[in-house]
Amino acid sequence: MAMTSHVTTWRVNPGRGADFIANCAEAKKLHLKMGATQVWVTQTISGGNSGTITYMMIFESGEKWGKFSDSISSNTEWQALWAKIQQNPSAVIVDQSMYSDLGI
Repeated sequence: MAMTSHVTTWRVNPGRGADFIANCAEAKKLHLKMGATQVWVTQTISGGNSGTITYMMIFESGEKWGKFSDSISSNTEWQALWAKIQQNPSAVIVDQSMYSDLGI
């Protein structure tokens, strides 16, 4: 089965880096509990989106990602965290992408 990744790129609002990283740490715990195999939080150091932070969830397969995606709207822990984050956002989404490993 091909690994599937869901990647969100964020531009952190000035002075809000610590808040954003704390939110990512909370989200990572929940996303792993909800079925992500791995979660990576990385900072872009070169290229068109330098300085942005990428939040990447990796799933064992597209099927596992689908189950995760189907459950996100009914997961009360995630909904509570997302509502809290949206009250005073520490970053804005620059891009979202899905990737599928080619297995080579």
